[in-house]
Amino acid sequence: MITVQVKVYRSSGFTLVEMAIVLALIGLILGTGLTLLSAQQEQRKIEETNALLSDAREALIGFAISSPVHPYLPCPDKTTAAGAGTANDGLEDRIAGACVTQEGNLPWVTLGMSPQTDSWINRLRYRVSATFSNSTTGMLLTSTGDINVLDTVGGATIANNVPAVILSHGHNGLGATNALCNPALCNANPAPPVASSDELANTDGNTVFVSHSLAPAGAPGGAFDDQVTWISPYILFNRMVQAGKLP
Repeated sequence: MITVQVKVYRSSGFTLVEMAIVLALIGLILGTGLTLLSAQQEQRKIEETNALLSDAREALIGFAISSPVHPYLPCPDKTTAAGAGTANDGLEDRIAGACVTQEGNLPWVTLGMSPQTDSWINRLRYRVSATFSNSTTGMLLTSTGDINVLDTVGGATIANNVPAVILSHGHNGLGATNALCNPALCNANPAPPVASSDELANTDGNTVFVSHSLAPAGAPGGAFDDQVTWISPYILFNRMVQAGKLP
């Protein structure tokens, strides 16, 4: 009898199915990792912009304290060519003691601020009450601001009679002035859509602003990623009194 031995050799490599599974797992891991990294980077930008807004608030108060005669807040840097001064140059625009406009860019050059923009390379928006920004009369302990901050459009008041408000238009930058443009030709970024009524309130040029936590597109008031801060009149008056600028 002749015995025949048959040896079966197994391939030590992967089959196509196994390769596909491995690649799918690698893709899933990389996708999850990139999503987490992106979220961490965005959170860092938000925190950096919040710190910048705090610095801007302190710079505005410092400007008022350093005024030689009587305290007043700087005017905005205008964003369009209309009126006296140069648009988007970082310098406050003022004529005969009064502001050319009560709302525009934060005057970063006048304040000596660095960095000059938020984390998304957009200028900070700044509005100041006329009673606090007139360099001829200066502010008084009886001065009353005309700016109000709400929690939503038509909602509850968070702060009223505010001397000044500063804000970043956030990641989407809607309504902001982009710092990468030619200063002589700068135009605002596209405005927020009508559905984003809370963000629209921060771009319409009036004295009412909205501040609340980040919200997605489907939320009441629409998508919202603005970061808003303001100067409390009580803190401002206290700092002026402590510095010997008031009463």
